[in-house]
Amino acid sequence: MIPQLDYAFYVWTSYGLFAVVMAWQFIQPRLRRRRIVAELREELALQSGNYDDPDA
Repeated sequence: MIPQLDYAFYVWTSYGLFAVVMAWQFIQPRLRRRRIVAELREELALQSGNYDDPDA
């Protein structure tokens, strides 16, 4: 048997896990920024009195 094929599952699993972690590292700050900006806009609207509650 070819020795390189013994480790193929481990290698490709490692590559896949690396890709998932890198994607999360790319996406997570953008999601956090979007949430923080929305909270800041809401806080500013509440302080300025220009807040229309969509639930009311």
